[in-house]
Amino acid sequence: MEKRLMMFIACVFLNLGIALAQTHVSGVVTSSEDGSPIIGASVKIVGTTSGTVTDIDGNFSLEVESNKVELEFSYIGMVTKKLKASEKMQVVLNPDTQMLEQVIVTGYGAAKKLGSVVGAISNIGEKKLETVVTPNFTDALAGQVSGLSVLSSAGDPSQSAQIRLRGVNSIGSSNQPLFILDGSPITASFFSTLNPSDIANITVLKDAASTSIYGSRAANGVIVITTKQAKYNESVQLTVKAQYGISSATSKGQEMMNSQQYIQFRDMIGQPVSDNIRNLVNKYGISTDWRDELIKNSAPTSDINATLQGGGQTMNYFVSFNHHQEDGLIEASNMRRSTLAARLNSRLNKFFKVGFSSNFGVQDYSQNSQWADNSQIYAANPLVAAKMALPYDAPYYYSFDEAGNLVKGDRAAGLLYSQFLLPWFTVANTNQDRKNVTINLSLNEQFTPVEGLTFTALQSMFGYDLTSDRASLPYDQFTTPMGQVIDAHTGGVASNFSRYYAYTLTHTAEYRHNFGPHYVNLLVGEETRIQKGRGIGIVTTGQTDSRRMLLNTATTITPSAQTDSRSEEVANSLFGTAEYNFKEKYYAYASLRFDGSSKFAPDHRWGTFGSLGLKWNAKRENFLRGVKWLDDLTVSANYGTTGNDSGAGSYDFYGLFGSGSNYNGEGSIDITQASNDKLTWEKVSKLNIGLNFGLFNRVTVDANFYRNETSDMLMEIPYSMTTGFTSGMGNIGTMVNKGFETTVNVDLIKTKDMSWSVSANICYNKNEITALFAGRDEYVLSGSGLKLQVGHAYGEFYNVRYAGVDSRTGEPMWYDKNGNITKTYDETNNSVFLGKNRYAPWIGGFGTNFTWKGLSVIADFAWQSGKYMLVNDDYFIKNANMGTSYNQCVDMLNVWTTPGQVTDIPAYGYETYLDDHTLSNASFLRMKTLTVQYQLPKSWMQTVRYIKDIKVFGIARNLFTITPFEGYDPEPDKNLVQFNYPNTRQFVIGAELTF
Repeated sequence: MEKRLMMFIACVFLNLGIALAQTHVSGVVTSSEDGSPIIGASVKIVGTTSGTVTDIDGNFSLEVESNKVELEFSYIGMVTKKLKASEKMQVVLNPDTQMLEQVIVTGYGAAKKLGSVVGAISNIGEKKLETVVTPNFTDALAGQVSGLSVLSSAGDPSQSAQIRLRGVNSIGSSNQPLFILDGSPITASFFSTLNPSDIANITVLKDAASTSIYGSRAANGVIVITTKQAKYNESVQLTVKAQYGISSATSKGQEMMNSQQYIQFRDMIGQPVSDNIRNLVNKYGISTDWRDELIKNSAPTSDINATLQGGGQTMNYFVSFNHHQEDGLIEASNMRRSTLAARLNSRLNKFFKVGFSSNFGVQDYSQNSQWADNSQIYAANPLVAAKMALPYDAPYYYSFDEAGNLVKGDRAAGLLYSQFLLPWFTVANTNQDRKNVTINLSLNEQFTPVEGLTFTALQSMFGYDLTSDRASLPYDQFTTPMGQVIDAHTGGVASNFSRYYAYTLTHTAEYRHNFGPHYVNLLVGEETRIQKGRGIGIVTTGQTDSRRMLLNTATTITPSAQTDSRSEEVANSLFGTAEYNFKEKYYAYASLRFDGSSKFAPDHRWGTFGSLGLKWNAKRENFLRGVKWLDDLTVSANYGTTGNDSGAGSYDFYGLFGSGSNYNGEGSIDITQASNDKLTWEKVSKLNIGLNFGLFNRVTVDANFYRNETSDMLMEIPYSMTTGFTSGMGNIGTMVNKGFETTVNVDLIKTKDMSWSVSANICYNKNEITALFAGRDEYVLSGSGLKLQVGHAYGEFYNVRYAGVDSRTGEPMWYDKNGNITKTYDETNNSVFLGKNRYAPWIGGFGTNFTWKGLSVIADFAWQSGKYMLVNDDYFIKNANMGTSYNQCVDMLNVWTTPGQVTDIPAYGYETYLDDHTLSNASFLRMKTLTVQYQLPKSWMQTVRYIKDIKVFGIARNLFTITPFEGYDPEPDKNLVQFNYPNTRQFVIGAELTF
């Protein structure tokens, strides 16, 4: 009996021990940012491979051997935390600020960790965007991303940058990347009304693996813009930022002659000025620097920005307002812009979330009409007059008193000797107003019925109304105080209105799950885009009363001068992606997309695009885990196709008819466009091989080698005259871009109070046309100085080579096609490829970021090498024949005058041509921004409870430029410039207060 009792007691204690050894642990994992449950967080027993993941509510439960064991909680973008196991655990994970910079939005579906992306991408964070002092965020991209060319073609405040990624992918279609704002596509018309301060980060997608999911719109890459969002359970925060600055031209361009030099020049060419002019200059010293008179040296700019954000348990909000004012460098060039943005997010329950986003902008601006019309060269354009006006003309009227002293009068309307009206008189007699109203709205719904499965719907609308009104005031003939007769001018009114709007409807289903060491992400979706446009233009002339400048007060209206246009386009898409990784060591990615566009013929309307990519994280291998100096080593490769339909108009494949006068000059209805029932997609095939590595926890290197081949290019091609048409849209030829790009980041100093880092990127791109059309291997682009030829790059200049001046006679000389010298200019027979291109093959940037406690200094540079442009200015200001009417640059003092003189400027009497001596090297190195900022110590804020933070800063933009270019500015993305508007050098000071 005693033995049985002892056995029973032993069994009881044994069972009790076993029960105690298997402790049940449960709890919930939430985020410290918003208190929301974290779905899919890893919960692992330290020292074992056992564990679980949190469910849709952030809950977890598992059995452990003892309550003394530790549990490890981890999630992407959060700091890993270890805690002793207990019942009903409340685990709060904090964001990893270092990793958060690496979590990016690349396309449809959830955000991804940077290291898990198979494709080639670059990310620009909020700190870089804070240095933007222009109204357009595109300026912040210059020099920041390898392979991305960002060129500001003009200093006018309303202008946007020209952006290209990895060379020129198309001849007839747009080369600008696709821009996505919070999941919705936007166009360049929206750039100037998007507040840069609202942007959280910008991600640039470069290769097929990262862009193919966007299919038909991604041939030139994709730029994804993510705006700032509030957080749940966040206290109300108000931030106000104000700044003020001044702008001037980055360069004065070529040095022009003063009065003494110009008189000397006229004597040299045997065309002396009158004695009256000599006396005026010698006695009264009249010598006007027209650049100082017509181009401003301190144009004001100001900006004020306010944001309000906060959130509770179930809702958060972010509201911002921005007002920007900027005057341009010339008359009638300015901009006033106001933007209002709001973003609301709500958790209706644990399954369902909704979000609403709106961006509203109003831009009132003026562009100097004489500058904006680049089809002509007008003396009333300040940039033209600054170079061409004669220096002994004065900006004011003057007379002489009885003692012979010069007496200044009122501001002059015209120039007595140059014989043209001054720009300010033209502006004073012109009323113009332009307004761009933009709106971007989006509504998204997210439904998560079970863990890992998410259904998302996005409805977005982007649109703009653009109005332009211009009235040229009438005035009678009058005579100036100096006797100059100003002819009468007839009044005229022009009014234009255009409206564009696009609806995008997107629906996706995404499944993400970890099966032990295996991660799988599957996504399918469909998208519909509807775009409509309408434009109206009315021109009337003959208004006689400057007080009644209305369309209906005219005496003349010409029907052919009126315009009316309408367009509608529809696109439908089906797409899917599949991602897999094993232990974050081996990655695979695939995408497939079917796009249909109404722009193309019915039998060629649908295009199929896709990609396949692989990636190996070698650092995760056992043989490299112990290599402490190697922080990261990944190799990737991907191939895929994307499409481009931007080169095709809404109705290019149709045969069209319209009004004309083709029948013996009589009015008629006739065919205006031949049909093309084979018009289809332009396609780009992309191959990318990437290598990334990090060393010594200090250095990171990102290198990519790529090859992009464009086929079936959309462009106007010439037709045989027997067809009755000169040209039409078609699919022709192929073109290849190949090259490499590298980005290097180095942390020189990393301590608690001090950090110093430097970064640099470089890209080389080689372009080659490999096929044209109809068996041709060459095609001259008339009047551009360019020619398309198989085996050569698109954009390579095709000109006659200048051979200098015959020192015996002063005659200009050229080389013929065979390299022999000739004195006959023959563009048709003697033009050759020059090996110089309008597109720089080498581009890059570099910068440094230094911080010490609250002080930070950031400097960024951008550069391009091998870029050339024709300078049309030279035809007027480096031309002896023009020198009797217009001022000349000081180089013309070296004009040929006597036999035996060695010079490259021919004698007076010989014509000047746009040969290769007017081709100027536009390579440049430009300091884009220099920012100095100081954040006041937090301890100082304790005395003023309602102020949380204060920052003061100063920013210099385009501080200096090193370039051999002769014109005003080397940046324009053009093959030819004529008196271009220089970019601005800006100095800005400001402060930011957070309440």
